[in-house]
Amino acid sequence: MAVLSATLMAFLVISSFVVVVSAKKVVQLHWYMHDTPFNGLTPSSIPVTAHNLSDIQNEFKNKLFGQIYVIDDPLTQNASLTSAIFGRAQGTYTFVSREEYVGYVSYTISIRTGQYKGSTLNILGAYQYSKPIKQYAIVGGTSDFILARGILTEEVVSLFGPFKASATLSHHATVYLD
Repeated sequence: MAVLSATLMAFLVISSFVVVVSAKKVVQLHWYMHDTPFNGLTPSSIPVTAHNLSDIQNEFKNKLFGQIYVIDDPLTQNASLTSAIFGRAQGTYTFVSREEYVGYVSYTISIRTGQYKGSTLNILGAYQYSKPIKQYAIVGGTSDFILARGILTEEVVSLFGPFKASATLSHHATVYLD
């Protein structure tokens, strides 16, 4: 009985210690992303799969299924593309559904100014065009964000350009750190 009591007491002490150690720091960030695939000589995203412009109606009929874009989008502190730089979003998005416009995003946010300059966040998730607010997982990072986890929410600020394909997007990140 004494051994059981000692074991139970040790378990309770260790459990209490784990709760104290698992306290997390939360960082809130906000920036704007500017994606301009049809921006003349300086697009911030380009298709890297075969894209037949003469058959663009068929492309849209199939919800752009199979199209892969590489992105290098500027991130700013305000909604204007000419406002102060926050960083860059670099990676890919792929259209993954024939039934609706759904993309899969995989990119890294490289922060270039402010308190977290030199840090990165890794973003993954489904881009469901029909939803007004998109959510992506933050699955890691570097420097100040090593082992980061969290959520990135995205809202469209404006659509413009050919096919209304260019966008200014508002991003809010909640980052949990150990």
